Amino acid sequence: MIRNYIKTAYRSLLKNKGFTVLNVLGLSVGLATCLLIVFYVVDEFSYDRYNTNADRIYRITENARLNGNEGSYAGTEKPLMDALKSFPQIEKTARLFPKETLFISSQKFSIRKGNNNIQEKNVVFAESNLFDVFTLPMTDGSPSTSLTEPHSAVITESMAKKYFNKTNVVGQTLTINDTSVYKITGVIKDIPSQSHFNYDFFLSYSSLPESRAGGWGYSGIHNYVLLKPATNVKALEAQILKVELKNSPPVWTTGSNYLKIVLTPLLDIHLKSTSQYELMQNGNIEYVYIFSAIAILVLLIACVNFMNLSTARSANRAKEVGVRKVLGSARKYLIAQFLTESILVTLVSTFIAVALAWLAMPLFNQMADKHLAITPHAFTWLLPALLVIVLVIGFLAGSYPAFFLSAFQPIDVLKGKVASGFKGGFLRSFLVVFQFSISIFLIIGTLVIYNQLNYIHTKSLGYNRSQMLVIKNTNVLGKQAKILKQEVKQTQGVANATMTTYLPTGDDRNITGLFPELPIDIKHDLLTEFWPVDEDYINTLGIKLISGRNFSAQLASDTAALIVNEAFVRRFGQKDPLNKTIYRDSYGIQAFHIIGVVKDFHYSSLRDEIKPLALVYNEDKGSITARVSTANLPALMSQIQDKWKDLSPNNQFTWSFMDQDFDATYRSEQRIGTIFISFTALAIAIACLGLFGLAAYAAEQRNKEIGIRKVLGASVSTIVSMLSMDFIKLVFIAILISSPLAWWAMNKWLQDFAYRINIQWWIIALAGFTAIFIAFITISFQSIRAALANPVESLRSE
Repeated sequence: MIRNYIKTAYRSLLKNKGFTVLNVLGLSVGLATCLLIVFYVVDEFSYDRYNTNADRIYRITENARLNGNEGSYAGTEKPLMDALKSFPQIEKTARLFPKETLFISSQKFSIRKGNNNIQEKNVVFAESNLFDVFTLPMTDGSPSTSLTEPHSAVITESMAKKYFNKTNVVGQTLTINDTSVYKITGVIKDIPSQSHFNYDFFLSYSSLPESRAGGWGYSGIHNYVLLKPATNVKALEAQILKVELKNSPPVWTTGSNYLKIVLTPLLDIHLKSTSQYELMQNGNIEYVYIFSAIAILVLLIACVNFMNLSTARSANRAKEVGVRKVLGSARKYLIAQFLTESILVTLVSTFIAVALAWLAMPLFNQMADKHLAITPHAFTWLLPALLVIVLVIGFLAGSYPAFFLSAFQPIDVLKGKVASGFKGGFLRSFLVVFQFSISIFLIIGTLVIYNQLNYIHTKSLGYNRSQMLVIKNTNVLGKQAKILKQEVKQTQGVANATMTTYLPTGDDRNITGLFPELPIDIKHDLLTEFWPVDEDYINTLGIKLISGRNFSAQLASDTAALIVNEAFVRRFGQKDPLNKTIYRDSYGIQAFHIIGVVKDFHYSSLRDEIKPLALVYNEDKGSITARVSTANLPALMSQIQDKWKDLSPNNQFTWSFMDQDFDATYRSEQRIGTIFISFTALAIAIACLGLFGLAAYAAEQRNKEIGIRKVLGASVSTIVSMLSMDFIKLVFIAILISSPLAWWAMNKWLQDFAYRINIQWWIIALAGFTAIFIAFITISFQSIRAALANPVESLRSE
């Protein structure tokens, strides 16, 4: 029986090649799109799951508000772990000490290989208990003692192969920054890319002088705890907070100030944490939700498209049903026949979808900045999922023709009393509205994302990032960094140059507390970005000085001078801050006088408001930034590289342009925009496939009507308008339904940006016009074809 169903289904599908191709093509593209997004979502949710006890590992996070400064911080105090060791709920503890929080943010790490020094970014300081909490399998060495001694290091297998061409390197040494020698005491397997930290070098924290310093106060240490099973997390948070408050000034309980301790689950860090000073750039749970929604919407469009074409085609088979019933076929056999056809089409589409997803995976990886792959392991969950999809979609798409047509009375069918035609198909009209509602929703979303990204790239940032060359890691030059700056500055084609690693597009940041008066009172703490710069900084970056003066190399007193931004002035509360004294408590009280005010400029993402910033006249050798003004850039770069090699032949010459660094800040938004546009185009294409098939069906159903109208003198344009209007009305309904939903959803997305566009009326209008235009073009092909047909052909049987 089943063999007969499959054979009959095959013949029926082959007989209607056009509808079959449209069904298979639309469903295949929809399923392939859904598969790609599923792989993306699975990858995002897999972060840190390689850890054996991932569900019991938490990071201690601080949420604080102090004197109007509010934020969430991934790091906490150094002494905290010692205080928590006696807590019975805590099984193990671990700490990571990022170089950024050890006041060596401008210190890059260069590692000697032969006669060359290679710059390495993925370096962190740690202790041996790290391996008690995290699953970092050690292939050589002892985890319990690997980082106990000063100047010891644990490296990954990749780094062992890179520097020694083998992995059994315990006992070998690494020369770092030409000054420090670290002994390798352990080699671990490469950390999976799905990790919230991905370091290659773990250096013993005991190597640093900071390890012997004590005292409470925010130190940016990443503290982790492994909790015992069934621990009450909220109660433990309250206990840790008591420890914090006991060792902190009483300021946290005054006014609107507060301090909260949050135990952030390890599995939530990548997608849900928005704290400052994360170890790596995190993902965004909102984008996972957006992609998941797109996957569902595209799959729904494909399924609706399949159902629409299936129901449209099945109406032509009413007489077949009647004949089968007259010949004694039971209703259950008819239902089985229609469902077999539907499942057969879905099965073929699924095979094609897997092939399409495999072919499109490299392009998708490039757009999403991922390394996804369809591996044999993936089939352990993919095959059952695909089987469920085949059965569910096949059943849903075939259910209407199966149950509706099989219920026809044979005598009514054979007498031609079964109504057919597009106007009578309420379900098909509903499905068309549903499809285009989703398509218009995605069009509006695409336009909003594109306009926000365009706004980001065209907005005045308060500095000029055009033609700005950033020479990185100049700290390796030592005292010769100043010489390189002067030589670069004097090179033909260079307008100006400044030396500091603190750039608006850089990663280095330094927040400090400034106080308006003595004695120091934390109640008046003004948290401020505190950047060491030179006298050429403001002019090189094109920052506008609105009052006061710039730093001067001729004035020795400028080493105690500050230039602040407008946000600082607003928070400081002084209309004229010039010549005012402000104090800093850092290894003793330091007094600074304000000599200038610059216009606010964006030094972080446009997601964040501009916060107080103070520029201090101090030396920082982290990088040299030059404004170039030459058309022959390769020749200029060659000259600068030659100057570098003259001063430091063994160190890498690394550079970038500030435009590139700026784009990197918004790379995730750009990826989202690209993927959104791509999937929106696919969704519209799938919807148009269905509309194309329905237009062909409608023209076929009204074939004789068109013939009669032509005989009576109707023009081609009149007939095209008549056939198109039924569909255009449905698109108008879709616009009315989807526009407010899209406006609400995209406004919610824009709330993440402190600086954002407003959704203008023309975006909605453009999306609606685009949908109508695409629908009309799709329908017109079939409508014009029907209108130009010879009426004699359609009326011959009359």
